[in-house]
Amino acid sequence: MILFLALLIPAALYAGVIIFLKRGLLNLTPAGKSANNKYTVVIAARNEENNISHCLSSVINQDIGENRYEIIVVDDRSTDSTAETVKQFVNSHGNIQLVKIEQTAPGISPKKHAVQQGVQRAKNEFVVFTDADCVVPDTWLSTIDKYFAKDTGVVQGITCYSEHNEMNTLFYGIQAIDFLSHGVVAAAAIGAGLPINSNANNFAFSKEAFLSCGYGNKCAVVSGDDDLMLQQIWKSKKWKIAFMADAKGAVQTNPTLTIKQAMEQRKRWGSKTVHYCAPQVALLSSVFLFYLVTALLFGISLFDRMYLPAAGAMLGLKCAGEALLLLPGTEIFNKKQLRRYMIVASVIQLPVVLLSVISGVFGRFNWKDQSFSRRVKKGSQA
Repeated sequence: MILFLALLIPAALYAGVIIFLKRGLLNLTPAGKSANNKYTVVIAARNEENNISHCLSSVINQDIGENRYEIIVVDDRSTDSTAETVKQFVNSHGNIQLVKIEQTAPGISPKKHAVQQGVQRAKNEFVVFTDADCVVPDTWLSTIDKYFAKDTGVVQGITCYSEHNEMNTLFYGIQAIDFLSHGVVAAAAIGAGLPINSNANNFAFSKEAFLSCGYGNKCAVVSGDDDLMLQQIWKSKKWKIAFMADAKGAVQTNPTLTIKQAMEQRKRWGSKTVHYCAPQVALLSSVFLFYLVTALLFGISLFDRMYLPAAGAMLGLKCAGEALLLLPGTEIFNKKQLRRYMIVASVIQLPVVLLSVISGVFGRFNWKDQSFSRRVKKGSQA
């Protein structure tokens, strides 16, 4: 009885979070009519000589006129031929410009410093982020445009992993459904009115909202150039937040090629969660507590099999809750082929989340050939 009562609290909290997100997923704002806005696409790039050409080729090929968008590539201290590749595009397209950064300002995250330089140079009222290792569809900006209603401050879109022929199929599938789950949770949370996570690969916002809210006092947080801005704008209560629930606006990015790279990526994601707004931290803490209790039960079961049924029940609840979100999520974003990886990914995700959050918050992670803790030290240059 005591064990049952002890497990009931984290299980009830987790179930409550799933129900809350499920309602949000059903409450997503549908696309409206084209607003004919003008956009500035900002791409921060560091040592992306192998990717930037593919990225720019896709961004420059939008189905709206070139007079409606400009592209600003911010070369963040690259030591390869990234800048030279971008210059070739600048010479052949009048709506592309290159901004070079030689040194990062003290006490500020390198990525945040880079994108701020791009936003400050934006000529248009609406700014869109993507990353240099991404490819966007030709309907990208025109789809985003349908979600910018009056007083909309942010339009978040989905990003999916592109298929990789040289990668083990199971490893790709587990990564792909896990990555998609982050986007589905982002969509559901926005629909529920409590934005949690975001993705700078596919992130559009009003320049006015950015200049008014920006990153607040979170500029020194290494990661979170998307999540933290989203939450700052939401917290101001001046602008609406929308999610682009349309596969025509989906961005493709490359999966990580090794388990080590995947863990470093997730450590970076985990490092920013303690800097979220209080309601978001409370919600995510409920999920983390549920994961922790489930993992502990399996650990205890190694010594006493009496606890194994309880551990199995908790894991079953986790898988069922995620299925409740991912089944409609894979339908919305045309990724039903990934459903066969849901159960195995859910099991593997449990220890990965625990390790990545703890390591990201209290340890260090590697990103863009540099090693970071979760904050840039005051007065230091990255």
